[in-house]
Amino acid sequence: MTYNDYPLVSVVIPTHNRKDKLIRLIDSLLKSNYPRNKLEIIVVDDASTDGTCDTIRQLYPEVKLRCNDEEKYVAESRNIGIKISRGKYIFLIDDDNIVDPNTIKELVEFMEKNPYVGVAAPLMYFLKDPRRIWCAGVKRNYWLTITKYIGYGKIDDGTITSPYESEDFPNAFMVRKEVIDKVGLFNSKLFPIHYEESDFCQRIRKAGYKVMLVPTAKVWHDVPLPSTRFNNRDNNNKYMNMTRIYYTVRNRIIFHRLYSKNILQKIISVLSAISIILLHYTPRMLRHNRNKFKTFSTILKGIIDGLLMKL
Repeated sequence: MTYNDYPLVSVVIPTHNRKDKLIRLIDSLLKSNYPRNKLEIIVVDDASTDGTCDTIRQLYPEVKLRCNDEEKYVAESRNIGIKISRGKYIFLIDDDNIVDPNTIKELVEFMEKNPYVGVAAPLMYFLKDPRRIWCAGVKRNYWLTITKYIGYGKIDDGTITSPYESEDFPNAFMVRKEVIDKVGLFNSKLFPIHYEESDFCQRIRKAGYKVMLVPTAKVWHDVPLPSTRFNNRDNNNKYMNMTRIYYTVRNRIIFHRLYSKNILQKIISVLSAISIILLHYTPRMLRHNRNKFKTFSTILKGIIDGLLMKL
């Protein structure tokens, strides 16, 4: 492809109270090898209280900025960004990443050559250990409701060289705008946070498109390493935030009710989800919260609302 042949790419970044990480991401995007005049950066600030909007407005006047008056969560923030985007491709990425200079170019060239691909994602590494894989795709057991990130925690030994299909992707991926026009935006009513990417990619796959990893594209994700993730204060915040606890529980059940293949799988997956929630997640959530009653009540409400498919 020649310089003028590259299509416009809109990078949509939802953010909330992570100003410094957002600046780091934008700086890495501005170092991209992709033609600068074909790159549209959109930041949707989800009611941050750390001065994110003012800072981004001052530092990056070329960035499209939308500032939510109240917290709308990640799915709706992405939708807001998508609605004002102009690109043929939308690159959705969370604010706690650094992007390799070649990533956008690699994803675009792959999708231009493969029109059957609706979503393409980079190989994702731990920022704190740059050769250690965080996610090289997703595998999901629809009976046990267990989701695994391919390659998680392993050092990249160079064996992942060819693109392959994935159930879905978290954190960072590129999607065709025409695909969004066909399947719709993120379902921010049912999945405002947690499983929103999974639901989105499942709808894209059902529409006949492939969801694929492109290993020549790379990002580094600023999340705790496997050896420290359960002792990390930032990571454990999700076990102390009642909103996150509720949606973690509720959406696991709803997702598998929606995407189970038959009645038997639906029943077993729901029972499995409830068992995992009560036996695995509940003790951890209770351990990190002083208000045990409120925490357990939130878990119980998530289970009930999941069974009732309650919005």
